[in-house]
Amino acid sequence: MASQKGAILQKSRNEEEKGKRESLPGERMRALIVTLALWAVATGQESGSTLCNNGQSKCVPYYLCKDGNIITDGAGLIDVRFGGNDEKQRTSSECPRLLDVCCKAAETTPPPLPAYQPKCGRRNLQGVHARVLNFKNNQAQFGEFPWMTAVLREETVAGNLTNVYVCGGSLIHPSVVLTAAHCVASYDASILKVRLGEWDTQRAFELLPHQDRKVSTKVIHENFQSGGLHNDFALLILDTPADLAPNVDTVCLPKQLSDFLSNECWATGWGKDKFGSEGVFQNVLKKVRLSTWNHNNCETALKGSFLGPDFVLHTSFICAGGKANVDTCEGDGGSPLVCEIPGNEYVQAGIVAWGIGCGQAGVPGVYANVPYALDWIKTKADEQLRLIGRYTPDYW
Repeated sequence: MASQKGAILQKSRNEEEKGKRESLPGERMRALIVTLALWAVATGQESGSTLCNNGQSKCVPYYLCKDGNIITDGAGLIDVRFGGNDEKQRTSSECPRLLDVCCKAAETTPPPLPAYQPKCGRRNLQGVHARVLNFKNNQAQFGEFPWMTAVLREETVAGNLTNVYVCGGSLIHPSVVLTAAHCVASYDASILKVRLGEWDTQRAFELLPHQDRKVSTKVIHENFQSGGLHNDFALLILDTPADLAPNVDTVCLPKQLSDFLSNECWATGWGKDKFGSEGVFQNVLKKVRLSTWNHNNCETALKGSFLGPDFVLHTSFICAGGKANVDTCEGDGGSPLVCEIPGNEYVQAGIVAWGIGCGQAGVPGVYANVPYALDWIKTKADEQLRLIGRYTPDYW
């Protein structure tokens, strides 16, 4: 019995040793495959670009494929496994490399963009989502000035309804555009519309779409004088609020009686680059850096022009510019003059009104003075917003 027991134990040991010996080739093969896989990764020999399954799938290392789909989240890759479904896929693979399998790219939904957080006066210096290189110095990036607005009028030409450019404007509230009275006074509100988020007026390849809104109400300053353009202020109330986005947002209004003499200011628009017949309207939104003038100094400079020594600059105006070939021009009327204040915030200082030619050295351009009319702007805007149920206390 004892000898029989010893024989059984010896047999078990023999079988155990035999099993160990038989497992060695499998162990070696598994180690070899893992080593080859690591070598393929280290040397960049993963196929990746080889298509299979009639172009519906592609060849990837076996460990990047699970249940027929490419692993995109890294799940399970810290434990490189071999066998099971992987072995089955490998035996039927169309792929030319030893460790590749034909695997389908997982269907993924791109993550949603974070919700946009509106903020007045935010200038996108690098553009929105992309920066265009090799631009002229006076061309704005896409979405750089998101409050910039094009005021249009609808006109029937050859039987087709078209949009004709009238002037510029600025979005000061999702439902309110500020512009120059001289631009819109002669038009009925029913034929006016505004385009928000515009950049290149001749092409439609912007990364984010522009928004068109019809004008429901037009408010002209009651003391506007069409001759001298005193009190050149107008509000356009939109039929539908703007959808605020990276390329469509508001500009901040300034504090009353701000002068901006020490601030960096910018004017924007699609107007001509030169005065007169030689000037060409701009396709891409242009920007010009300007400095504001003291009121008395501006009046003195303008008296030196053909306006004569008796010219008096009305208090509803401010002045900016005066450098040769750096100016707003014909077609820029109604566009905003904005100035940077502490906190990287831009406030509207003026509205393009008039000038003596364009870009003459020592002769500034003249703008409607927004701080001067601040109370009128807020009061009239709030009156209209109450009528249409969009009034928000303390919005300004």
